[in-house]
Amino acid sequence: MYSFFLSHFSSRLTGPSGYLTDGPGNYQYKTKCTWLIEGQPNTVLRLRFNHFATECSWDHLYVYDGDSIYAPLLAAFSGLIVPERYGNETVPEVVSQSGYALLHFFSDAAYNLTGFNISYRVNTCPNNCSGRGECRVGNSTTSVYCECEANWKGEACDIPYCLDDCGYPERGHCQGKSCICKAEWQGPDCSVSVPANSSFWSREEHLEPGLARASHKAVVEQGVMWVIGGYVFNTSDYHMVKAYNLSSKTWLTLDPSVNTVTPRYGHSLALHEGKIYMYGGKIDSTGNVSSQLWVFHIQNQTWVLLNPRPKDQYAVVGHSAHIVPPAQEWDSPVMLVLFGHCPLYGYISNVQEYNIGEWLQLLSCSKT
Repeated sequence: MYSFFLSHFSSRLTGPSGYLTDGPGNYQYKTKCTWLIEGQPNTVLRLRFNHFATECSWDHLYVYDGDSIYAPLLAAFSGLIVPERYGNETVPEVVSQSGYALLHFFSDAAYNLTGFNISYRVNTCPNNCSGRGECRVGNSTTSVYCECEANWKGEACDIPYCLDDCGYPERGHCQGKSCICKAEWQGPDCSVSVPANSSFWSREEHLEPGLARASHKAVVEQGVMWVIGGYVFNTSDYHMVKAYNLSSKTWLTLDPSVNTVTPRYGHSLALHEGKIYMYGGKIDSTGNVSSQLWVFHIQNQTWVLLNPRPKDQYAVVGHSAHIVPPAQEWDSPVMLVLFGHCPLYGYISNVQEYNIGEWLQLLSCSKT
């Protein structure tokens, strides 16, 4: 099914597949348009953004996982999305788990661009398994999954087991679905010399619920990475605290009480003697910026709100914090909270000092 719009338009799409667009040329000014894609309840509906270009930060497209604006918000798009074949940025695939998707587009009166072309399919595999696998039906008729070819993995069969064939035969070879590098090479594809002359990334894919987030923080203690806070669109499956075992490469099961602290993002974390100190950040539910200082005890997985003697500390977001060891053995370590954005003063260059027990003086006083 195909649909395009004029100003102040709404449409309902009911086919198992189709696409929607703003029509030929640039979209209109001062537009409010809505599409409702109706699949089957509790089936997977996938939207593929083949083209998207709107006035950045002014003209937006919102995608909801349901049949109204009160359903969970899946994504909000504005600006330019470059197709993978044209550049390094990949086209996102938005997934609705309810079987319905509501799309609402708004444009202002100032500037317009070429708009968008979005295709959708009901109950299909992600990205059609990237052409490297077969789409299979799972245990229920409403679940599908990719059965990948021998050399590919991932939810969409888009991750090779052996990148670049491990540089065979010069640098290494593929064995047991992983690269075995020669002594003078390292890295996921045996492309980094030993010793390393550059940094490198390796990609892992995890389908653990509640992971997707932004403006979060993470620290590592005894082989476990603790991920705390972050901004999310859909709070129905949100976890304030997640823990990842770096050795086993698995996400750990935590006591639900670790999520009792009010969700926030843009905060800071600092690790000291098995405790994680969390300061400030923006409270997602209220929009307020916090000056609270929480400590998370890793051993028993509990939060404690600290109430140190106040020294006019600032509520900030987007700052950082670092533990500085004592200069003398009888002194206490201090946590330095650096800069950030304060609702009262805007961006500040202040350094706040916490003496693991009480707030000390501000080390600088200028504001910008």
